[in-house]
Amino acid sequence: MAIQKTEAILLKKKDFRETSLILTFFTKDFGKIEGIIKGARGSRPRSDANPIFFSLDQIVFYEKKRGGLSIISQCETQEVFLNILKEWGRASSAYYMLELTDVFTEPEGKSEEVFENLYNSFKSLDSGKEAKSITRFFEIKLLMALGFWPGAGYFKLTKGAMSSVMHLEKESWKATSNMKLTKDVDSEIKGITAKIIEENLDRPLKTVRFLI
Repeated sequence: MAIQKTEAILLKKKDFRETSLILTFFTKDFGKIEGIIKGARGSRPRSDANPIFFSLDQIVFYEKKRGGLSIISQCETQEVFLNILKEWGRASSAYYMLELTDVFTEPEGKSEEVFENLYNSFKSLDSGKEAKSITRFFEIKLLMALGFWPGAGYFKLTKGAMSSVMHLEKESWKATSNMKLTKDVDSEIKGITAKIIEENLDRPLKTVRFLI
């Protein structure tokens, strides 16, 4: 099995046996991976084996055999977005982003755009940017990256909403993260993103009901 090293963002984790965890990451270089890390729990847990949500990590892992789990040997935190947890609006948006990324991506489907979208969304939330606007930006850019976004011209939108969507389609995160949508424009864009998301999922998202 080849040894790989990459930046990663934790999507979900669950306990496995007495001392291990099964972790799902979206990585910069390999897309979504699922692996087991040993020694993360118990009386003497490893300090480099239990990552936290809303952080940028660097992981070392052994690529899985067909149909199995990868073996994650190391996980070191590079950056933590602590401010996300200081406000419920930001935290609920961030948990929603993790779930949406997880359900819309397949294992090992590499996409640096998806990774950067999640990373930049967390940086924006951590810096205090308005959570509702950042959530709309995240949704559109994720749907674009994965081929689910039909383009602004497909929708019948008001002038304000159309202008905002077209700007988001064309510009980078750096150019769009300072935008703040009005209440009416946010509601209008939320209606179309929610419809696309619902049409492409076979079950409701657990986190969507907590969004403010």
